[in-house]
Amino acid sequence: MRILVGYNGSDPSLAALYDLRHAGLPDDTEVMLMTVAETWPSPENEEKAKETASHGAAIIESHYPNWSVSSRTATGSPAREILAYAEEYDPHLIVVGEPRHGLSERNIFIGTTSHTLLTEAQCSVRIARGRSEEAPHPDKIIVGFDGSAASARAVKCIGKRSWSTGTCVRLLSVADSTVLYSIGRFTPQMADVSVQTKFASQWAQSLAASSKEGLSKAGICSSIELKLGHAKDVIIEEAEEWDADTIFMGPHSSGNSFERFLIGSVSAAVAARAHCSVEVVR
Repeated sequence: MRILVGYNGSDPSLAALYDLRHAGLPDDTEVMLMTVAETWPSPENEEKAKETASHGAAIIESHYPNWSVSSRTATGSPAREILAYAEEYDPHLIVVGEPRHGLSERNIFIGTTSHTLLTEAQCSVRIARGRSEEAPHPDKIIVGFDGSAASARAVKCIGKRSWSTGTCVRLLSVADSTVLYSIGRFTPQMADVSVQTKFASQWAQSLAASSKEGLSKAGICSSIELKLGHAKDVIIEEAEEWDADTIFMGPHSSGNSFERFLIGSVSAAVAARAHCSVEVVR
């Protein structure tokens, strides 16, 4: 598996290197760490970029000795340089770091580089919010699951990776309560909350059955959770409450440039506001 890591030496980008332990990456992973100097070229800037890249590569090598690690530098816009090199390198995954925050901060935007990569990259993108110091533990993964082909691909991606023993995946289906209420206006029995919940739960179980079976065959523990509310809020709150390590999302977008810019309001909101890492799978 090839991954391209954007690294600038900041605390969030450093934490993103440690977060790679929660990405389920195999022993034969190939890493290209890329540092981009954001100012006009000069010997000082070029040397600093090379020093930063070498430092980041050394960290990855020390923590993941079985991986093949290389580094490179460029000058210009970080997002544009990473995207340009991605066309040549053809990674399966691009990783960039973002600061950790809590629900109280209610962030609605991510950094310019992260947003550009998230909306324009042809491959999966991991917005990493890691911690440099933490005790080893089995991974907790939440998947925003709505039965779509995009969310099913996110589950398949998880099933193909290498996870530590005890890793658990929670397939989280969120039924929009306003939609169920609207149905209740025309179907009186659906106006009862208990009936709404039972209906939505049966719907979620049916949609997720195949994906849950796939995870089981891959030796990964999984469960299906149904919540009422708005997906972009519920997914973030559940991840915080469960202390999830990663949220996997499948964006509802295509090759259309405008759709890719939007990437789906749920994916964008979760990537911006989650306390943990978010991987958008393509």
